Amino acid sequence: MRRTTRVSRVAGGDLPDTCWRFVAELPDGELVGELRAHERSPRLEYGEWYPGIPEREMVLDGVLVAGQYRRLGLGRRLVTALVTEMRAAGVDDAAAIAEGFGIELLLACGFEIEARRPAALRIGRPGRQSYG
Repeated sequence: MRRTTRVSRVAGGDLPDTCWRFVAELPDGELVGELRAHERSPRLEYGEWYPGIPEREMVLDGVLVAGQYRRLGLGRRLVTALVTEMRAAGVDDAAAIAEGFGIELLLACGFEIEARRPAALRIGRPGRQSYG
């Protein structure tokens, strides 16, 4: 299964240039995994006057793998494809927020836990029960 699954970047169409999408597909075209990320400019947040602030960085929006295909290395292949292509494009840094097994995946792919602590936030319709 691992060897026959194809990981590729999806570009063009209505996808903006700053959005990155990778998919994992079986030989018959069935989608079994997806990674989405987007570029952002840290200089907009911190300003150009901070030394060492990169012009561009990647923000990992999510890595999804169908339940029956988890723990086969597909998530790692998706993240590796992103890191390889972003570095080829001159983007050296990536940020992500994860929980549960997502943390384990990103640590295994070379991400490190940052000292700062983001807050998890959600917006929904009033009175709707949270599923988290």
